[in-house]
This record gives sequence, C-alpha cells and structure tokens, in this order.
Amino acid sequence: MLKTSNTFIAKATLQRVGNKLSQELSHVTNAEIPLTESEEELLKNFFLKSIKSSIDLMKFTHHISLDYNAVYGNTSKYLDKEISFIEYSNSILNHLYEKSNHPQIKTGELFIVHFEEFKFQDITVDGIGIFKIENKIDYLKFNQLNNDLDFTINKGVKLQKIDKGCVILNTDKSDGYRVLSIDNNSYDANYWKKSFLDLEEVMNDSYQTKHHLGLLSNFSNTMVENNDTFIQKEFISQGIKLFNDHEVISKDLLEQELLSPFDVVDSYSQYKTQYNKENNLDLEENFNISLTTLKKEKRKIKSQINLDTKIQIKLDLGEGDTVKDNIEKGFDEERKMHFYKVFYNEET
Repeated sequence: MLKTSNTFIAKATLQRVGNKLSQELSHVTNAEIPLTESEEELLKNFFLKSIKSSIDLMKFTHHISLDYNAVYGNTSKYLDKEISFIEYSNSILNHLYEKSNHPQIKTGELFIVHFEEFKFQDITVDGIGIFKIENKIDYLKFNQLNNDLDFTINKGVKLQKIDKGCVILNTDKSDGYRVLSIDNNSYDANYWKKSFLDLEEVMNDSYQTKHHLGLLSNFSNTMVENNDTFIQKEFISQGIKLFNDHEVISKDLLEQELLSPFDVVDSYSQYKTQYNKENNLDLEENFNISLTTLKKEKRKIKSQINLDTKIQIKLDLGEGDTVKDNIEKGFDEERKMHFYKVFYNEET
C-alpha cells in the first residue's frame, strides 16, 4: 500500500505531551530538530516500520463537518502554507494535550515529521507523521575514561515498535486525506484514533474483505450447538477458501457455494442486517477480495477445536476441502464418547 524506499524526513520537531487530568505540563518547541544522515535513516525506519504494516486505510471525519476536525484543519493549513511547521507542531501538541484527559493516558514524547517522496497508489506524495512514544526501558551505558570502565543506567526507547502513530498522506484532501494509523498500547481504544484523530475507515476492497470475513466469523458462532464447534470450523473454513479462490465475491456466489450447502441462506441474511446496523457498517453485496487483508485477518480467527481430554485439533482454515474431506466426527457407543477420525498420508 505504502512504499518508502525513496522517502526521507524533510522536517521534524520533538515535544513532550503531559496528562491534562494530572495537570502535567507539556513541552512546546521553538525550533526544528537537526538530524544527521544516519539519525534521519534510523528514525525514518523506526517511525514507518509499524505504519507500513497497517492494512486499514483511514480518513479524517467529524459528525458535523470536516472543518471541525482539529488535526485535519491544522494539517490543511500547514500543507497549504498558511502556517509554519513550528506553528503546526504546537497546534497538534495542544490538541493532543486537550484529549489527554484520562488517568490511564501516559505522558510521552511527541515527534511531528514532514516526510517527502512517499509512493502511494502509483503517485508520489508528501506526508505528515505524528508519533507518540510512551514506554521506555532501562539500558546500560558504558563509559571509559583512560583505563577505567564504568556504566550508568538510563531510560530510553528500543527502535523497533512505535507506541502510537499515524501518517497523513497529502491526497484526497476533500475526502479527509488518506491516513494510516497504529496504536500498540490499547489501554484506551478511543484515545488515539477516535478522540485525538477522529478517523473512520475508507470503504475500499480491504474494508469489504475485512468486514465480510468478520461477518462470516461472527455468524459461524451462531452455528455452535451443544459445544459442538466442528460445523462452525467447517463453515468458516469453506468461507475462507471461497474468498481465496475468487477475486470477486457476489451475493449469488456466496449463497450457492457457502450458504446453501449449510442451509443458512435466510438466517445469514437476517444476521447480516442486524450485524451491519450494530457495527455501523456499509457492506456491499458484490465486492473485490483484498488478498493482503484476507491473509492478515484470517489469522485472527480461532482455528482450534479444544477437547475435554486435553487434546487440541488445529485446522488450516484456508483449506476448506481438507477439513471436509479428511476429518470425520462420530460417537463410540461402547465408550460413550465422541471422537474425531483424521485421515492423512504421512506426518510432516
């Protein structure tokens, strides 16, 4: 989705945001931070590594008008050269501070970064990065003076995973820009993406694939009877296989290949209507499959059958026919126990 091989940091500021509820002070900036070539490369990789793994394409929103979204409004002013980078950085800091009004929200360092030369959907665009660092670790720093060697214990950040961050891509301005966001510390699910940024998903192929798969997974839970999960696993496995095998999923294809064989056409339709309403979704009848999203989202679906004999059967939910053709379920009258019969050629 986002290519960064030619991307570089053009400008950056460093600030600290406190917790407003605890009356902690923030540290505003008066100047950009100078970066050496090696520092720029390290920070760029640190900031963008996690962002690039995000598959959810977002955009700014507001229940009244986009103009009321503070991050969108200030970003627009900066990109339109109405305010300076320092003014922009401090406005973002102030807005984040106003939203840091929950006792669990941590004080942290805030980097605001202007990137150039992103490659996004075959166009080259600038981007604004907003990154908050909350968690620090202890580390040893060794010092040598003449023949003496000693150490000090300091706190710092491991340059592997950013705590919270987003990249605002300078495209589709009238539709809320395009935003990639991550939050690796979900102590408050609404704090970063909703309260501070106020984002919603862009309704693209990834959106349709993700939420249709979520719909199938949640619906399959209604098929469990008397703690019997085999039919549920078989259903979701067949569903994933259907998504894997077709570039486009239509209502007719879904009914013919998945819903009708399990005799759930009507119950699925009723469930989908309620599911869309409860989750505020807009799922289309016909949609294109995003294989990247499918690969990531299917990992979240439980693929194990847990038995009370302390045995677990783990299934590959991407291979629907394998589950159907190579596992049998029955009941042993002599032992008065259920059993699974598994067929295979050899152990691997």
